Amino acid sequence: MTMTAPDCPACRVTMQEGFVIDVGHNGRLLVTEWIEGRPEKGFVGGLKVKGRRRLQTVTFRCPKCGWLIWFAPEQPSKE
Repeated sequence: MTMTAPDCPACRVTMQEGFVIDVGHNGRLLVTEWIEGRPEKGFVGGLKVKGRRRLQTVTFRCPKCGWLIWFAPEQPSKE
C-alpha cells in the first residue's frame, strides 16, 4: 500500500517508503503485520491471532538519522 511519505519528526526531511520483513514458515519472507490486542500464547508456542484484526504495515525511514515510523492503515475493501 502506498502512502504519502511523512517528514521525519527529528530532521524534518522527507522519509523513504520501505518495508520490514518477517520470516514465516519454511523461511518464507513476509511483510510484518499489526495484530489487534495483546499477545497471547498459542497451543504450540506461537501466538493466537485467529479472529483478530490484522493489517499489513507500511514503514518509512529517515535518510538522515535512520528513524523508522510504522503505520498500519486500514485495508481497502475488496468488494
